[in-house]
Amino acid sequence: MKGLLFILSLLLSQQFIAAPPDVTKKTYQAARVEVPIKIDGLLDDEAWTFAGIADDFIQLEPVEGNQASQRSYIRVVYDNTAIYFSAYLFDSSPDSILTQLGNRDDGSNLNADAFRVSLDPYNTRQSGYVFEVSASGVQTDSYDQDLTYDAVWESAVQLQSDGWSLEMKIPYSAIRFPSRERQEWGIQFTRFIRRSREQIQWSYTPKSASNKMFFWGTLEGIEKIEPPLRLSVTPYLSFYTERSPHFLNGEHSGNDVAYSYSGGADLKLGLDERFTLDVTLLPDFSQVQSDNKVKNLSAFETVFEERRPFFKEGTDLFKKGNLFYSRRIGRTPALFYSVSSLLNDDEVLSENPDRSSLINASKLTGRTDKGLGLGIMNAITAEMQAEAKDPEGNVRKIQTDPLTNYSVVIADQQLKNNSNFYIVNANTLREGSWRDANVSAAQYTHENKGHDYRISGRYSLSQIFQRDSEGNKQNLKGNQYSFSAAKIKGNHKAGVWYEVGDKNYNKNDLGVSFVRDYTDANVYYTYVKYNPFWKYFKYGSLNIWTNRTGRESENNQLTELQSGFDLFLLFNNNWSIYSQLGTNLTKGKDYYEPRIEGMYYEKPKRTAGSINFTTNYNRKLSFDFGSRSAIIPVQDAFSYGYYVVPRIRLSDKWSVFLSHFYDRYVNERGWVSYEENESLSSVFGERNVITIENSVTTKYLFKNDMSLSLVARHYWSDGIYDRYFNLEGNGKLSEINANYDADFNSAFFNVDMVFNWQFAPGSSFLIVYKNAISRESTDSGLSYFKNLDNILDNPQTNSVSVKILYYFDYQYLNRKKS
Repeated sequence: MKGLLFILSLLLSQQFIAAPPDVTKKTYQAARVEVPIKIDGLLDDEAWTFAGIADDFIQLEPVEGNQASQRSYIRVVYDNTAIYFSAYLFDSSPDSILTQLGNRDDGSNLNADAFRVSLDPYNTRQSGYVFEVSASGVQTDSYDQDLTYDAVWESAVQLQSDGWSLEMKIPYSAIRFPSRERQEWGIQFTRFIRRSREQIQWSYTPKSASNKMFFWGTLEGIEKIEPPLRLSVTPYLSFYTERSPHFLNGEHSGNDVAYSYSGGADLKLGLDERFTLDVTLLPDFSQVQSDNKVKNLSAFETVFEERRPFFKEGTDLFKKGNLFYSRRIGRTPALFYSVSSLLNDDEVLSENPDRSSLINASKLTGRTDKGLGLGIMNAITAEMQAEAKDPEGNVRKIQTDPLTNYSVVIADQQLKNNSNFYIVNANTLREGSWRDANVSAAQYTHENKGHDYRISGRYSLSQIFQRDSEGNKQNLKGNQYSFSAAKIKGNHKAGVWYEVGDKNYNKNDLGVSFVRDYTDANVYYTYVKYNPFWKYFKYGSLNIWTNRTGRESENNQLTELQSGFDLFLLFNNNWSIYSQLGTNLTKGKDYYEPRIEGMYYEKPKRTAGSINFTTNYNRKLSFDFGSRSAIIPVQDAFSYGYYVVPRIRLSDKWSVFLSHFYDRYVNERGWVSYEENESLSSVFGERNVITIENSVTTKYLFKNDMSLSLVARHYWSDGIYDRYFNLEGNGKLSEINANYDADFNSAFFNVDMVFNWQFAPGSSFLIVYKNAISRESTDSGLSYFKNLDNILDNPQTNSVSVKILYYFDYQYLNRKKS
């Protein structure tokens, strides 16, 4: 701890003597035009003759500060409805311009040249928009690095005899900007030449900069424009059919076929130039990709990726404080897995929905002219009920989840020098006697003027409102706080971090947290080489770290002490290598694996490492591959794994990704069950586990706005237990003669096939086919292919959904009417 305090004091002492960098920022003067512009990529409209040229680009990659290898001419004009950009991107080898097709927002994953415009309309140098177009015409946009931001804007590209050209039209309804006579925006132009991995910028931004927006140029000359009424409605209609297995008393007894149709709408309304209201009414998420389910042997829940558009788009503000896990909304009902224990002896379970239905959701977001960001999100899920039938056909409904209201409210004030302060609250209200929850957090982050150093402090309070076993009301309060300090600029970076959470801190009603009653201290040092070195490398970084965790309620008693390093190297041929090595320096105490409050498992020392490679993605055939291993000598236990991911680009329209993951654990020890004698105790087992996951992902682009994609995944995990142990009070294991049958064989198989046609701006027509099969048994020890045969013979769920969405924009309709 003295070492941590020394480093912290060193960082803070340097913070006040660091000088700001000497930076000359570029300026561009936009021209107002009154003549129309046709967005076709030809650049032959009269309007472009009124604009000056932005050129003199500087190389960022591969050699920072060098002159760009190719010329780029950029022009900017505007009128009362939109801002327009044109780019003529010269290329000495025009036949080598790469043009892979892709879907919206695929930009960084494409093997294609690209041009990007970055805008900061409020000129705060803290948040901004990105609009990017590839040489194949693929649009990518984002706000504050959030790729789920999808505005409606126009672009077109043309391949030329000496390069390629493009035009972009960004309607004012797609962005937010202040209502003032003269605008002054932050701006950056970036060009990507894919074949050489060259990245060039108009306004030079050092790689070592912690806040790269600080170095953007300034866009001037925009005057007398008014923020428009931002109003759009996207109604939808969908049809859904599903054929699913029917089970009676746990036995497959045929199949059920269901049909349904639904309608709803998404509404976006700009309350003024700064704030936007988003509402989704009766949403239909049946088209989202299936979750990648796994066999979970840990003490913690499986966390799934959010795929529902409403909860992905524009939600970064709500994630501050780490209180919001959107998959809580529409979760699996609380009593879904235990409802069978509530049945009468003569009843069978005839209906048991596995997802809570979302009635509606809304969010209000925006930021004032003085940098105060405000966000309010609210969602309501319906009461969920299972149905039980008796022999006479009478149906009894059993509540599995109550009517629930979820809300997140945040105020985030941007301060000078990229500093900020925010307060956030996450609230869960359930109908009836179910428990409610309220969690709040506040954080202050400070950067010095030169953006060299950053300090941050956060406090969070959780409250659980429930009733005890005697029916008395309880307000269970928990506290969490953290502090960090870091050097964030330059080749040499370092930092410390310390966090404490007491045993009552719980944010799991609307957030996700794996640990309670803990302290966590971390110190790290990172060295980065941003430019080519040693003849072979473009970039490299080395991170060395040490982490200590403790038990807060027991005077910070040590639970784990680890140290390790991470190394990343990018070669000149665009191959890369990433390697990790970490080790436990002492025995540890695991208070979670026993799954009984107050008990712990004495974890032996463990060392683990991995090495991972990627080859040049410019090639038609490239690979990701790597391996990992871990060893626990005192238990004669070890594990290892490897993966291979071939990436095949058959053409600019068709790509195929194959993936194979293999993991094996030998003599691994973990929790199996509870044992009830004089008191409750935990039974552990020693197991051998093999897990294999294979998948195929392929996509064919008929054109930029029409694609057919397929994702097929098979996951299999097989576990055999050799020995069983009682967990003693001192954390050690004592072997027992037990007749547990804990062997398992788990498998999941999924197919998602999607036809997606974006037939108009913001409008789509989708056809989605899904197949889902799962199997859980104790017949372990079978071969992979025997298990594949078994799961394909299992009952399966097949579904087809058809959905059409049409985007109506008030400004567009109003102009057309005029």
